[in-house]
Amino acid sequence: MALPKRVLIVDDDESVRLFVAGIMEAEGWEIIEALNGQQAIDRAEAEKPDLIVLDVNMPVMDGFTAFKMLRESPFTETIPIIMLTGVNEEEGTDYDIDRMEEEFGVKGPEGFVDKPVDPVFLLQSVLGVVG
Repeated sequence: MALPKRVLIVDDDESVRLFVAGIMEAEGWEIIEALNGQQAIDRAEAEKPDLIVLDVNMPVMDGFTAFKMLRESPFTETIPIIMLTGVNEEEGTDYDIDRMEEEFGVKGPEGFVDKPVDPVFLLQSVLGVVG
């Protein structure tokens, strides 16, 4: 029997973490949580999840900084990352994969999911990344 896939959900908002965790658990995923970018890096290196769902706006270390560090680390560089963001709507900033690759000099994220999270779109994004 195959082990369940594991997802690291990174968001400082507990309600968002619980919502995303509920969606992923219903699909058979094992959940790992982090509250900020630094915890995300620490947990990703220790736990080696199959996927990271990473919020952008967080205390201690924001999602963009954590994303860049995850991509630069040989321990986490191949873990697929879906960015979870309300930035596009809140600040009128349109982040996309190409722009992030240019800005950060690393391979861009595998996708973006806007807040509030649409469960169907989240699952479609996950399936598009990890099958």
